Amino acid sequence: MSEPDDALSAFVRNWNDERYFEAHEILEERWRRTGDPGERALIQCAAALHHLRRGNAAGTRKLLRAAAAPLRARASRDPSLGALCAWVETAIAALPAELATLLPSRPPLTHPAQPGSPPQGAEGEGHA
Repeated sequence: MSEPDDALSAFVRNWNDERYFEAHEILEERWRRTGDPGERALIQCAAALHHLRRGNAAGTRKLLRAAAAPLRARASRDPSLGALCAWVETAIAALPAELATLLPSRPPLTHPAQPGSPPQGAEGEGHA
């Protein structure tokens, strides 16, 4: 597994273990080198959940709003992020007092696709 895969895998593990601050830190190192907007959106989502746990609804909403569009773009290449996109939209629309109730329903992640890779399931399409 390459270093980029290691960073993405570590991000997913930390996310799924609800260690959002750690997830954010791990992927941020990679993002500083790549500048990938989809990675930045994942970082913003992790940071938003960290803020949500600390009761900072305003910070949570600000980060999720910033992440929404680039996350949707990344999900077009990685359909496994669809559930996260839907959760982000629900959280953005929620009243501030409702945000904390959404934390338990945040979706787990699988390993996100690498930037520029074909959508999952695209390999082998069109073959008989």
